[in-house]
Amino acid sequence: MRMPFLYRLVTPCMMFVLMMLGGYQGYIAYKDYKKVVDKLTGAKHRARKTGEEATPFLLFTPTVEQVNTQTVTLTPLSAEVEGIVHSDEAWLSFAMIKTGGQQRSYREGDTLSDHDDAWVEAINKDRVVVQYQGVSHALELKPPDYFKGEVQTPPVEKVTASMRLAGLSLSHYFVLKPAMQDGKLQGYNINPRNASDYFKYSGFELGDIVVKVDESDMTQAEQAKAVIANWSKMKAAEVVVRRHAQLKNIQINVLNN
Repeated sequence: MRMPFLYRLVTPCMMFVLMMLGGYQGYIAYKDYKKVVDKLTGAKHRARKTGEEATPFLLFTPTVEQVNTQTVTLTPLSAEVEGIVHSDEAWLSFAMIKTGGQQRSYREGDTLSDHDDAWVEAINKDRVVVQYQGVSHALELKPPDYFKGEVQTPPVEKVTASMRLAGLSLSHYFVLKPAMQDGKLQGYNINPRNASDYFKYSGFELGDIVVKVDESDMTQAEQAKAVIANWSKMKAAEVVVRRHAQLKNIQINVLNN
C-alpha cells in the first residue's frame, strides 16, 4: 500500500519538474529568437525612417511663401569733375568737383558735399572714382568748352602797321610823375615806360622836368590834371622841359616812331 502511494506522489512531482524545465528551455529559445527578430526589424525600421526623412510623404504640399524683396533704387550721383591735379603720390592729388552748384577741392577719402554716402575712392589723370551707395562711379574730367566746339574762336585779324600805330599813345612810352619841392608843384618828372630807345631818340634825358605841355602849365595843378587825364589818348605834343635850370623845347609824335 505504501509504494503505490509514493509512486502516485512522486510521479506528478517529476512531471511538474519536467514541465518547468521544458518551459525554461522554451523561454530561452524564444528569447534568442526575439533578439534576432528585433535586430532585423530594427535595421529595416531605420532604413525606412531614413527614406521617409529624405522624401516625406505629404498629402498636401505646403505652399512656398514668396518673400517680396523691395527693389532698391539708387539716387543718381549729381557731380561733375571740373579739374584734376594728379601726382604719383596719392595724397598730393586733388580734384575740383562740382556738386549742388558749388565747386570744392577734394582729396582721396574726402566725402562729397550734399552726399553723406559718397566719397572719393581714387583720383586718376582723367577721371575720379567715387564710391556712392556701395557702387563705384567713374566721373570723367569735364572737357573744356573749346573741345566741345561750344565756343567758336573768331578769325585772327591781320594787324597792319596803321592799326598798330592807331592804338599807340604817349602813355605807351612816357611816364609823368609829380615833382614837388617844399610842398609846391614844380612840374612833372618824365621817364621812359619801356626799354626802347624812343625816350632818348625823342631828345629826353633822365632828370628832365616837364613844365609845359602844349599850352598847359604843368606847375599849375588844375591844368596839369587835365593833361594827365588825356595823356593816354594823346599821340603828339609840344613839351617844354627844365634841364639843369635851362628850358628846352621837344616835339614828340608816336606816329613817327
